Amino acid sequence: MALILLAILAGPLAAAGLAKLVTAPDRVAWPIRRGPLRAPHGQRVVGTAELAAAVVVTVAPGLLASAVAVAAYAALTVAALATRGQLCACFGAARLAAVGRLHVAANATGALAGAAVAVVLAVGSAAATDGPAWPVRVAVATLAATLTYAAVLLADRRSPAPAAAPCTATVRAVHVYVADDCPSCRSLKHLLRQVEPARLDTVRTTVVARDAELPGDLRGLGVPCAQGLDAAGRPVCPPVSGIGGVKGLVDRVTIVAAVRSGT
Repeated sequence: MALILLAILAGPLAAAGLAKLVTAPDRVAWPIRRGPLRAPHGQRVVGTAELAAAVVVTVAPGLLASAVAVAAYAALTVAALATRGQLCACFGAARLAAVGRLHVAANATGALAGAAVAVVLAVGSAAATDGPAWPVRVAVATLAATLTYAAVLLADRRSPAPAAAPCTATVRAVHVYVADDCPSCRSLKHLLRQVEPARLDTVRTTVVARDAELPGDLRGLGVPCAQGLDAAGRPVCPPVSGIGGVKGLVDRVTIVAAVRSGT
């Protein structure tokens, strides 16, 4: 029974890890904006760690599996405490509630459950410590992951997409940030070649390293991303990311016709 509980604990870790790995970074409101786990790579690092932890918790010997479960859920508890009030990126792009008490409590419960299993395995009877073969544990973990993600999808469908306040400021120019090794950036470059020359002249492009920290409000966004500017070059409107967001911002630019002086 103890090993079955560990397999159940592995399910949400696997679901969360896979969701982070298969979701494009520009679709995730990643809450970490500084350090090695900042966007856009932090999402992949955390997802890989969660998936690896799920595998160990599922197939490793009992005490090792329970120790990894405790460590994983304790780390997620600390992360939930540190990001309270920010959008939840636990399961990729799913529109879940902001990180709050429920997230903290759920992860803390997982850590406590893992600790309880460790105690049972350390001092329990043979009946308590002898568990099913690893294929059964894998099946239980897979079922738990499937049910977890099904619940996430159901909550996602019931959650309306957050409506951004419309920006009414006049955009006169756009500062675009791209990277050389970014496939989406190359697609955006090809797309922008099709806009009229006068509009293209308002676009300023900066090439950054993929792991470089972007300035100001752009921190935490993946490339390509862009900031709208007014006639004086000051930022206006919230920054955008992704091919569609940047192209839409460029299309919003107000073109001012040049005035010729007469004689």
